[in-house]
Amino acid sequence: MNKVKNSTVLILVLLIASFFRLIGLNWDQGQFFHPDERFLNMTIQELQLPKNLLEYFDPQQSTLNPRHIGRNFYVYGNFPITFSKLTNEFLNNKSLTAITITGRVLSAAADLMVVLLIYLTVFLLEKNLKDKRLAIDPRSKFWAALIYALMVLPIQQSHFFTTDTFLNLFVFASFYFSLKYFFEKKELYIISAGLFFGLALASKITAISILPLNMSLLILPDVWPLKKQLAKKKIIKNCQKILLLVLLFVSTAYLVLRLTSPYMFQTASLLDINLNREFLADLTELKSFSNDDTWYPPAIQWMNRSNFFGLKNLIVYGVGLISSLLSIWGIAIIIKRIFSLFKKVNVQKYLLVLALIIFWLGSFLIYYSQQFVQSIRYYLLIYPFLAIFAGIACSVLLKNKKSRLKLTIALLLSIAIWPLMFISVYIKDHSRIQASAWIYQHIPSGSIILSEHWDDPLPVSLATFNEPYQNYQLPVFNPDNQQKWAEITAALNRADYYILSSNRAWGSIIRVPEKYPQMSQFYQDLLAGRSNYKLIAQFNSFPSLEYLGINFSINDSWADEPFTVYDHPQVLIFQKIQ
Repeated sequence: MNKVKNSTVLILVLLIASFFRLIGLNWDQGQFFHPDERFLNMTIQELQLPKNLLEYFDPQQSTLNPRHIGRNFYVYGNFPITFSKLTNEFLNNKSLTAITITGRVLSAAADLMVVLLIYLTVFLLEKNLKDKRLAIDPRSKFWAALIYALMVLPIQQSHFFTTDTFLNLFVFASFYFSLKYFFEKKELYIISAGLFFGLALASKITAISILPLNMSLLILPDVWPLKKQLAKKKIIKNCQKILLLVLLFVSTAYLVLRLTSPYMFQTASLLDINLNREFLADLTELKSFSNDDTWYPPAIQWMNRSNFFGLKNLIVYGVGLISSLLSIWGIAIIIKRIFSLFKKVNVQKYLLVLALIIFWLGSFLIYYSQQFVQSIRYYLLIYPFLAIFAGIACSVLLKNKKSRLKLTIALLLSIAIWPLMFISVYIKDHSRIQASAWIYQHIPSGSIILSEHWDDPLPVSLATFNEPYQNYQLPVFNPDNQQKWAEITAALNRADYYILSSNRAWGSIIRVPEKYPQMSQFYQDLLAGRSNYKLIAQFNSFPSLEYLGINFSINDSWADEPFTVYDHPQVLIFQKIQ
């Protein structure tokens, strides 16, 4: 009976997760507003399946290698686009729209697997931490899976076809099987951990961040206990075994990486472990953009950010305030148990697992908080772990049987309100679609409209409208100099309208007046109404409950730029005052 009940609850959680991830997948109505997704899907559309396996594995010949179709800057792994290409070939999808929607379904499916793995991970801890002082409440696995299902960043990333959801799935799957080996010591789990680590690397090179935690879980069972007299003998005795286990993990990961992302390497030879020189050059170039001296437009947004900017976005937007507090409380509960029980030899091994996870989690947060780029999606890898600790906190909170029902309802409502608000951006028309319809209805055909470099010009093409406009882009991200301002001034004098289709430029440039003194002042004057352009229309798609008849919304315009500019940017339309 318990198995049936558990299965029913798990299925319900997966259905809830599916609803939030699949609702409004065509949120941009075929306009391809996400630049990374657009790049990947255009690449998939142009790639061709190789004639045979020999051609597939050859980086210099393969028609699946993005560099052979003019993608000379490519820093991702190949597995996600290869998998999408094969899927679209099977479905006979040729149009970019069909490829995009298919990719989003694949992305959502990958994240659903993470929900299931979180359940299995907590169940594994529950099964192995049998000491009553350590015991994980059976309800924790359901709460952990549900909390992740309702975290907003995974929901948002499931609406995009990028490498992030695949990376997250494979990284967490690799951790799960490493944990399985720690408890059960079966070599099959080492092979599984290596397999998924290889797939993670084949999605994005940043998968390397999980390696310290995985290797610790794989090695420690054979060097335990850590008493000096015993540990030294045992380490010497098991040294050969440890080396073989590490070799098994590394060789499995390497073979999977060669199989699923062969163009990351210089040649097709398995014995040649040298990474592709162009790939390394691209990574080096990407790294060079991560400093205050860069003029690379997407990097401007990270200048003058505090070390807590990424963490604030994670807590407030990505995870949600209530789920974040539960995660912190869950970590505190486990830390308290670790300190109170670590002298108990019979539970040290299991406490060590929890301590390792918390240490890795803290190290990850510290490392990324010190980076120049603190994109909210870079933190996605720790979301499953935060969900686990939040699930533990929920089960502790609900121990009191008398108040359990009321607390359960309160918890569900408090956790669900933020994702319910966020999916409103996928239920209504995209703000750029709304703005485009307004433009066609209110701006005369033939008008000169200014847009900005590195942003999407408006209006976009709509089936019910077909009015011609003259569109010019301003070089707003160029260094402030006489040539730039002569071009901008001439364009402003000639144009009729100026449209900011997001805060990609003004939201970043205003914060770095030392880099853009004139451009920063220009934006301040424009937004304050001190220029010869007047704001005549504004389109927002803030997360809200209006679709449920509740007049409540949240202005998240201060959030991490990539969190807003793809699926719900603010659009401002200015008209020149005659």
